[in-house]
Amino acid sequence: MSASRSAARREARPSPEPEASSSLGRMLRLLDAYTHDRYAWTVDDLAAHFGFTPSSTYRYVKELCKAGLLIRLPRGVYVIGARVVELEALIRETDPVTRAGRPVLRALAQETGCHVLLSNVYGEHLLNVVHEPGVETLALTYLRGKSLPWFRGAPSLSVLAFWPRARVRKLFEQIHGGSAGWDETWARLKAIRKAGYCISHAGLDAGVVGYGAPVLVEGEVIGTISLVCSAQRAEFLNGTALGAVLQQKSRELADRLQGTA
Repeated sequence: MSASRSAARREARPSPEPEASSSLGRMLRLLDAYTHDRYAWTVDDLAAHFGFTPSSTYRYVKELCKAGLLIRLPRGVYVIGARVVELEALIRETDPVTRAGRPVLRALAQETGCHVLLSNVYGEHLLNVVHEPGVETLALTYLRGKSLPWFRGAPSLSVLAFWPRARVRKLFEQIHGGSAGWDETWARLKAIRKAGYCISHAGLDAGVVGYGAPVLVEGEVIGTISLVCSAQRAEFLNGTALGAVLQQKSRELADRLQGTA
């Protein structure tokens, strides 16, 4: 065999990177198991949850502990580590959307007396990142760092209304296990898009009304600003006027992010 053909065969051999990437992906998937409902895991539980071998799972957990992303407690229980707390503090101080949004939200809370929330889109997740309290005492379920459910509540509906139809339908079918109810849902989202804002009654919490408008930067929805108040207070508020204020504040935030304000 010629030297040139041998070299060609060596170049054609598959790279080991996909295997390494796959192992890295499996390791990072372990972090997906940690939620508000389940925040402590053993290696055996993680292995069973993801279908990994115990030996591989132990190796992944060991590396995550080295990186500070997990920490071991007595009886072989692992919880989120200190590095995650440090990163959370870093995000609070440096995230450009949070920094630009906080003064806008604070002013909106003072003007309306409502609780004001800023939610960011992270891929297929929507998370509250800023909360400015209003004059009422409300027990809100979804505050900073907790993923919001899709197709419920003003934050997610105001985002979905401005997403491409194909993307929304794919997500709808993933969540609902089929297309039943899709036509009604899409009709509602089109109405929200036409209005430019959303009003949701008890979408996330009983007795609570939410108003939401998307934040668009260069035509892309990066998040949403929401007003939240009790149903009793909402009876004395002008929903149309609040919707207009929300749209104005959303544009103001977008201008800040683009450096035009």
